Amino acid sequence: MNEIGTYGIVRAAPAPEDDISALLEQLAVNGFAVREQILTRGEVASLNDRLEAVYRRQCDEVGGEGALAKIEDADIVRCALAYDDAFLELAQHPAIIEVATRFIGPTLVLMMQNGVINRPQRRQAQARWHRDLNYQHWVATAPLALSALVCLEDFNENTGGTLVLPASHKIEGFPSDRFVQENEVTVEAASGSVILMDAMVFHRSGINRSNRVRRGVNHVIGVPILSQPVDIPRMLGREAPQDPWLAGYLGYRWNPVRDVREWRLRKIAEAMGAGDEGRLASRTQIEDSGRDASAR
Repeated sequence: MNEIGTYGIVRAAPAPEDDISALLEQLAVNGFAVREQILTRGEVASLNDRLEAVYRRQCDEVGGEGALAKIEDADIVRCALAYDDAFLELAQHPAIIEVATRFIGPTLVLMMQNGVINRPQRRQAQARWHRDLNYQHWVATAPLALSALVCLEDFNENTGGTLVLPASHKIEGFPSDRFVQENEVTVEAASGSVILMDAMVFHRSGINRSNRVRRGVNHVIGVPILSQPVDIPRMLGREAPQDPWLAGYLGYRWNPVRDVREWRLRKIAEAMGAGDEGRLASRTQIEDSGRDASAR
């Protein structure tokens, strides 16, 4: 309760109904918030090891870490969920999805999942200011995407924690150097917590001055008008999940179809039947009808 009181104010936000409402208010006003302790110590330790293992595999795919360094992609683990199901589970963590759903809406798409490894005294590309929706210099009246950065180590000034420019999701262009220096804030979050940001807020990684490797896994979750930079369904190489929500979240529902005929078959199947079996039966029936018509 505001004990100081107000005057001349006829519009004010109601008191938060719960902790999530309080987080949403911070996201709306400041552009960032922290949800504490969504992972256990054991889960954090396992994900640290798994992230490093996936990174080594990705280095081997392109001929070594030196090749990644040439394109400023060293210590970045892209689409880890396609290499280890532990990260697929992390991308669906209820503590993340709950906030994303209430922040954006029920229809979501996972645009990307990137692991970030911040080694001691090593500057990386993410230490430069950016938005997770790159190259966008405009503002929207409703949130487009949420960034959920899961901390696998304490994030603070010493470990190179994330710095943000509060409320910068409300301005189109990047502010002056002086403004940045006077207003940047280091977000402190304990290991196992998740830093939540409006994906349009300007932020950067800090410099790790500790003797520990600071790892995190960022998820950018948006509305389906936004496309995935990496085709997650193709990377997974699996059939679409039977759960319609999960199929949409991972991008199966929103992937472009090959041609008009496939688009129409998909829409007709959705209209004719419910569930995978109904859609499959409907599609088979439609395709058989099409072949019969061609034969005639």
